Amino acid sequence: MAGTGDVVKQHIEAFNARDVAGEPWAADAEMTAPGASVSGRDAVLGFLGVFHEAFSDGRLVIQKLIVDGASAAAEGRFVGTHDGVLHTPNGDVPATGRAIDFRWAAAYEVNGEELLSEHLYFDQQEFLTQLGLV
Repeated sequence: MAGTGDVVKQHIEAFNARDVAGEPWAADAEMTAPGASVSGRDAVLGFLGVFHEAFSDGRLVIQKLIVDGASAAAEGRFVGTHDGVLHTPNGDVPATGRAIDFRWAAAYEVNGEELLSEHLYFDQQEFLTQLGLV
């Protein structure tokens, strides 16, 4: 049986590999992020897919992972090149060609081998500035 940290790492590895089948999200998973809140595996994967489309080489790098029972917290960086359309609540942002490298942190809840929730935090100002939008 995979531990909580293993499930979080599986998600990060699947995200980086664009391996939707390898994602450990539960059917009733939920995710919150700046400007977004989605429920259900398909909706979570759709949210993550926005980043895959906008940053074809984008990847998450974990710098710290803390586990406490079924809960985990991580911090890291997202690095990539904005080479695709970024779909946002305020409209689509065409590719800027800019490299980005911004900090993120997340709190996770795991049940067995499934990821139940992620609460993602990142500095929107830093993100938009790196894209040249601010």
